[in-house]
Amino acid sequence: MNMTSRALYKLFTKNNSMNATRFFPKRNYSDLDKLQAPHKVDNLEKRFLVWTGKYKTIAEVPNFVGQNVMERARNRMRIRIANYMMLATALGCCLMVYLGKSDKAKGDSIVKRNLEWHRQINEEAKRAEQQQKTQ
Repeated sequence: MNMTSRALYKLFTKNNSMNATRFFPKRNYSDLDKLQAPHKVDNLEKRFLVWTGKYKTIAEVPNFVGQNVMERARNRMRIRIANYMMLATALGCCLMVYLGKSDKAKGDSIVKRNLEWHRQINEEAKRAEQQQKTQ
């Protein structure tokens, strides 16, 4: 043990006259009550509570629920949304790979599209110059 951990060990042992609660006071029960404090539920939070399975219908959700119940529902929805976003990203990647392979089979490429686009732009610019010269 180094000096700081040894000093802390001596500080918090029973043989020491100093009490650990001097540095870390016991938790007041009012702090625990804050977790159980009522939380006014809005319409979106009611849907969260239904989607997470806490209540069966929106009509069953009370106007006030415990803070810990609401936090648990929010966390579950956050995880569920993140999972759906990961799934959508994976499907999007697979779709892009499929489309890229099908374009390659057709002989189409981004380089060809870019060259064609530049050719069209240059032709339009030449036509516009010729029209200005003729006027």
